Amino acid sequence: MIVMIPTKARPATQTYKLLEASGFMVYHFIEPQDVKDYKVPNIVDIGADNKGISFVRNYMLNWARSNGHTHAIICDDDFDHFGTVKDKKSVREPNADALIKPFKVFCSSSFALAGINQRQFAWSETKPYKVNNGKMNGCIFINLKKTLWNYKDNTKEDLDFAMQCLDNSHSFIYFCKTFYNTPAIGSNSGGLHDLYSNNADSSWARNLNLAWPKYSKIIKQYGRIDCRVDFKSLAKDKGLDVK
Repeated sequence: MIVMIPTKARPATQTYKLLEASGFMVYHFIEPQDVKDYKVPNIVDIGADNKGISFVRNYMLNWARSNGHTHAIICDDDFDHFGTVKDKKSVREPNADALIKPFKVFCSSSFALAGINQRQFAWSETKPYKVNNGKMNGCIFINLKKTLWNYKDNTKEDLDFAMQCLDNSHSFIYFCKTFYNTPAIGSNSGGLHDLYSNNADSSWARNLNLAWPKYSKIIKQYGRIDCRVDFKSLAKDKGLDVK
């Protein structure tokens, strides 16, 4: 069970400790300019600086395939706990134990991708899982044999990647009651903080909308410009199940 974490300007990242304690092998993908600052296990130098999030994510996919991995998790570097919903409450689980069962289910399935929820939304879910519907960002399970497309530049990359999954006639599963917890988007220094501060996410949202005009719309959410995609409609148009 491997987890790949892209990390930039956050040498104090602790997320790997949760994952390692639950039996995951964690690799950190770091720009050459930052490698010397990190004291984390399994550092992979990505060979170029300041190429953006899509560059490092595509690098990770190629690295994992070239090293013989068939399934992997990509997650952010600022998660502070994981958990599951019990009796309509979001309950913190030890370390990253909450990921073990859904990841094993995913690895034995035919799905190309899987996602998990955010803590603040998980408690309200009524279904244990959804198919070709849900929030696909932050922590993504990937079947490396099926996901042969690339992350695109200057977009909401996780959402676009999931849309490409459907457009390539593959399905994803969303584990509604498994969650991660992280600081509010753009509030944590390092990573994409500077880009969020300059409202780059507004441009990403518009580019996502331009890429999928039939299946998305621009919205304003939490005071920011965003793009809402319609996974269900695209899935149905491709002849895929929606549950």
